[in-house]
Amino acid sequence: MYKIRLALLFLFGFTFITTFGQKDSVTISEEYFQQGMEIFDFSHRKQATELFVLATRMNPKSAKAQFMTGQSIMLSIRKEQSLPYFLKAWKLDPNVDEEILFFIGKAYHYDMQLDSAIRFYHRYNRTLSRSLNFNKSVKINEVNRKIFECRNAMFYTTKPVDVKITPLGDKINSEYPDYAPTITEDETQLVFTTRRPDLNLNANVAVDHEYYEEIFFSQRINNEWQPASNIGSPLNTNFHNASVNLSPDGTEMILYQDTNGGDLFISKRDAKGWSTPKPLLGINTEFVENSASVSKDDKHIFFTSNRPGGYGGTDIYSCELGKNGQWVNLKNLGPKVNTDMDEDGVYISSNGKHLYYSSNGLAGMGDLDIYRSTYDSSTSTWSDPINLGYPINSVENDIYFVLTADEKVGYLSSVREENLGEQDIYKIDMTNWKPVDLNQPEIIDIVESHNQPLKPVTAAPIVQTTIAPPAAQPFKMQMIVIDQASDDPLKATLVFKNGKGDPLNVVDIGTGLFEINLTGKTGSGSGYKVEASAFGYSSFSSTLFIHGTPENSIQDTIRLERVIINLPYKLNIYFALNSDQPLSREGMQNLLVMLKNNNTMRVEISGHTDNQGAQDYNQDLSQRRANAVKKYLVKSGADPNRIAAVGYGDSKPVDTNLTKEGRRMNRRTEFKIVEQ
Repeated sequence: MYKIRLALLFLFGFTFITTFGQKDSVTISEEYFQQGMEIFDFSHRKQATELFVLATRMNPKSAKAQFMTGQSIMLSIRKEQSLPYFLKAWKLDPNVDEEILFFIGKAYHYDMQLDSAIRFYHRYNRTLSRSLNFNKSVKINEVNRKIFECRNAMFYTTKPVDVKITPLGDKINSEYPDYAPTITEDETQLVFTTRRPDLNLNANVAVDHEYYEEIFFSQRINNEWQPASNIGSPLNTNFHNASVNLSPDGTEMILYQDTNGGDLFISKRDAKGWSTPKPLLGINTEFVENSASVSKDDKHIFFTSNRPGGYGGTDIYSCELGKNGQWVNLKNLGPKVNTDMDEDGVYISSNGKHLYYSSNGLAGMGDLDIYRSTYDSSTSTWSDPINLGYPINSVENDIYFVLTADEKVGYLSSVREENLGEQDIYKIDMTNWKPVDLNQPEIIDIVESHNQPLKPVTAAPIVQTTIAPPAAQPFKMQMIVIDQASDDPLKATLVFKNGKGDPLNVVDIGTGLFEINLTGKTGSGSGYKVEASAFGYSSFSSTLFIHGTPENSIQDTIRLERVIINLPYKLNIYFALNSDQPLSREGMQNLLVMLKNNNTMRVEISGHTDNQGAQDYNQDLSQRRANAVKKYLVKSGADPNRIAAVGYGDSKPVDTNLTKEGRRMNRRTEFKIVEQ
């Protein structure tokens, strides 16, 4: 693949060399941009990205080149890397694209900067609400869905499930996409899909300039997976070949082929090898059938399809095995399992009690999350699905989850920091996994458990007329700040600001307990900025959006995490290439709040780079970036004598410098508390 990409760029480069001549950098940038636009689609996203990046380097002030670089990266695997380009485009030209605020929100979302994501989603919603265009008004629901996902992500990341996730290593994974793992119930055979060139039977590439999908396999011997090999014909052909499901005993495999809209096939293995795949009778239609799982007794199958009559998108269906190998008694699993969006990657447990699948229509963190539904044999119904929780799920697509017979070991393909390349396959120790406790303690329960009186809230009288618009009506906001680990209320400081940034009056009515008087109007909403801090704890900041006028008071809980001396914390700060001017300030603002509310705290700001480039240059750049952070903090009112700025260059890597992702992790700005 790299040879193909280099050849393509060489072709472009040769064209540019012969035609640019004496052209200035702005003109050259425009040429790169136009070439990128000509090939910009999902099939050519990598090549388009490279051309747009070249355009930004030739002319960093081109807002449209910055924006399209972010756009093309957003179509790739590491979507969070689009953020600095979108921010730069917005800074250069706030009107570069009518959806720029939405894209910035999505980029923050993928980068797990959830407060910032919500803020930009809300800003974009305000522009939509002012539009008379119906299509734009419909998009408000999509944006609200994203805000909902951000708040879910905030909750799930504060209550991670007890699992151990381990990459399978380079015997299985490669620098190319590796995904859709399937295993036998005894965990001795692994089959998966890959797009690597090594051992690929097809020397050609597909329309997206990637190698064709091939099915690979590995055996587990002495508790170690052996180097993966091509499973060969007749399962692999000259086109895309993808594994979908492996029977518990490893003698049957379901495959997917993109013919007839997308169909499912089955192959059986005997002493001579795998048989030629045959269509699943009674299941395939002219619509998409793209994932399936067969029960241990081979009598039931669960599959996904977007055929008419479902609830929306792809739904999960079940069938029973009839005579002559025909699947009969097709049933949609109903609205508890299926949503108006997509369900995919279905897997039935060995005991038939649990159905695992991915959905983007339930309460997830973003894109597809993995869920589990339990079968009730007494009522022949499936339960409400539960989210498997963080870190199994993330803000990216999480799909193709399979398990051993005892459900204590799972396998998943995912995009994570440890990836060798694009998607990699991971092993998950599920021994201690338990469903996430969705019952957050109510503020009244926390207060009463610590013997703190909670002031009663009396609703103000509401005056209505038949001709005047709804009047502003008062209500109260009550918040409690507690220790994340112990739930103990903290002696804290709370700042509550309106949409203009003006601080509102906050009444301290008990340890960690606060009350704010607000007003609202029916049919309208208001945004507020909340900041909380306590001595010895990391600060908290978030955006709160309240719509209408609550009938009673609103109550919310803020959980602060205790900070540890001399432990580095990453600052969410972005710098342009070779620049010491920060493109974002959220991380610095949170640190500023901590410094202002902890008068004796001393911190060290540290800048770090990867090992690319000259060592002296890296050292200087890291020092300049650390200085820039200190300068911002001091200018904003922090005591300069309590802040040290140190550049470490490339001397303290946290990951390997041999991969692109490793180098990205090493390019960072951190702070640590050296004195409380």
